[in-house]
Amino acid sequence: MKIYRKHYCLKQHKTARTFLKCAIPRNAWISGTGNIAVIAWCRVPTITLWGNEVDAYRAKKMIDDSACGGNCNRRHDIVKVEIS
Repeated sequence: MKIYRKHYCLKQHKTARTFLKCAIPRNAWISGTGNIAVIAWCRVPTITLWGNEVDAYRAKKMIDDSACGGNCNRRHDIVKVEIS
């Protein structure tokens, strides 16, 4: 699992959602809550947030097995966002 701790920004992000919104500004949408993200990098990034690793791995497996859309290139990551 990748870990995102910082990116090139001077803001103090309070949540994983605001961090990812800033770190990946071209995302189509972010849904869910939690600090574990499943990111589908296909065409335009989409992000779902999860409260635990088990649910995140299940979600990633589902999109890995069925593809995430018509332009899926199977680039799906699980990322833990650590806000300091």
